[in-house]
Amino acid sequence: MMRLVDALNFSSKRILVCGGSDGIGYGVASAFADAGASVAITGTRPRDSYENDFSLFTFHQLDVQDADAIRSLASQFDSLDVLVNCIGAVLWKKGEFERAGFEQILSINLSGAMQLCTDFYPTLCKSRGCIVHIDSVASINAAVNNPAYSASKAGLVQLTRALAKKWGHSGVRVNTVAPGMVPTKMTQNQSGPEAEARFSATNPISRFGSPQDIAGAVLFLASPMSAYVTGQQLVVDGGLTL
Repeated sequence: MMRLVDALNFSSKRILVCGGSDGIGYGVASAFADAGASVAITGTRPRDSYENDFSLFTFHQLDVQDADAIRSLASQFDSLDVLVNCIGAVLWKKGEFERAGFEQILSINLSGAMQLCTDFYPTLCKSRGCIVHIDSVASINAAVNNPAYSASKAGLVQLTRALAKKWGHSGVRVNTVAPGMVPTKMTQNQSGPEAEARFSATNPISRFGSPQDIAGAVLFLASPMSAYVTGQQLVVDGGLTL
């Protein structure tokens, strides 16, 4: 039996972080690399268009709205231990209240996630691996101006439960992490010193979260420490939803 003290050693593991090119995904990918894993990441743009250092990763350009592209990426992996789905998109200026915008966000955040899971499932079966989704506290407390984002992330939680129930007998665990307020490019219109001061006055932990805060939860769910955990949503929000 593995000692818990060794459980966060991923030196023999192969990890794919979809959406690992920036923000929370980049923090998660970096944490896995620090733990010794072989890490691949995806981004929607060409590699050289990003400012982050990708020297520790294998980079793949991927649009999850392209079904053939997902299938092609999955065919390139003969082994995989952990699939992290950190894909997420949002529309501002009431774009999600229009049908085209609503369907676009669901296509990325929910349908794309489903295809990632199903296309990589056979490879994860071989390793008895796991899937960790990144959803959002918007799955709990709806974002008033983002109905598609809220609906897609709530749907991702239920998708997590359904796949965990279906695939548990194959040895594949499926869980999800719900971040609270973490400053990223997606949330830049809600962050900044003044916003953080207002947030800290009411949030129990009294600060914004960080990609590292979320990465800790993901590594736990990907590790042997959570070997008996599946179909669960781990909320990492500093108490925001209390």
